[in-house]
Amino acid sequence: MLEYERSLPLNFEESSCIEKDGYTVRDVSYLSPYGGRVPAYLVVPDANGPSPAVVFMHPGQGNRTTFLSEAEALALNGVVSLLITAPAMRSRPPKDLSEEQKLNLMLEAISDIQQYTQTVVDIQRGIDLLFSFENIDVNRLAYVGHSLGATWGGVLAGVEERIKSYVLMAGLSSVSEWHKTSDHPLAALIRAKLSRERFNKFISELEPLDAVHYINKATPASLLFQFVHDDEFVPKHQADTFYSIASSPKEISWYHTDHLFTNCDAAYQDRTQWVIKQLGLDNK
Repeated sequence: MLEYERSLPLNFEESSCIEKDGYTVRDVSYLSPYGGRVPAYLVVPDANGPSPAVVFMHPGQGNRTTFLSEAEALALNGVVSLLITAPAMRSRPPKDLSEEQKLNLMLEAISDIQQYTQTVVDIQRGIDLLFSFENIDVNRLAYVGHSLGATWGGVLAGVEERIKSYVLMAGLSSVSEWHKTSDHPLAALIRAKLSRERFNKFISELEPLDAVHYINKATPASLLFQFVHDDEFVPKHQADTFYSIASSPKEISWYHTDHLFTNCDAAYQDRTQWVIKQLGLDNK
C-alpha cells in the first residue's frame, strides 16, 4: 500500500522566494505519485552546504505554514527545512455548500484511505527531492511531525530508511482503535453518521496502517516522543503504547499544555535542541 516508483519525475517547481536575513523561504511544489502537486516551503540557509535537513508535517488543523517559524530558526543554525501540506488540506470546499453537504464531504475525506497512504508517500517523495539537491547532506536528515504528522510519521519510520531521527508530537499509535473507541466528538460523529457497513469497511482498511505495525521497525533511527498530559485528542494508553512498542533508541517527554502545544516553549526548546544534537550541530 505504501510502495511507489522512486524513478518517477519530481517536476520540481519554485513559484516564488523571499530572501530574509540569513536564509531564503521558497514556495515550491513537486509531483505526487498519486497525482497533483505537493505544495511545500523550502527554507534554505545562506551558508554553504552540504547542509543537514528536516522534513516537517503539520497537525490536521494546520498546513505547511505551521512549523515555518521553527524552520526559520533552524535555518540560522545551517539547517534546510522542507514543510509539506498534507493531501487532506490541499483543497477547500465551495463556500456555498449547506452544512449537510459540508458534513458529507468531511466524512468522505476522513474515510478515504488513499489520503493516508498518500500522506506517507508524499513525504517520501519530499525526501527524494532533498536527495536530488547537491547542497543537502543526505546522511543527516530528521523528521518532525505533530498529531497527523506524528501518527503518519510513525508509519513512515517503519518504511523509510533515509531519515536518521524523528520527533513525533502527540500522535496516535492506532487510528483504527481511536475511531472505534474514542469519546472525542469527532470520533463519535463519524461513528454516528457512517453506516455500519461503511464504518466497518473503513476500519478494516485503516487497521493495517496503524503506526503500531511500523514504529517497532524504526531502528537505527532515533525517536523523540512528545505527549501532553490530559490530551483531549490522544488518550494516555495510546501514547504509552506508541512509546513502548517503538524501537530503540528512543526518548519520551510529557508536557502540561493542550493538544496543539499552544505556547509551550519547553516542548519547542526540547525538540529543537534534540534535533540540533541529532544532526550533529551541537558542537558547532
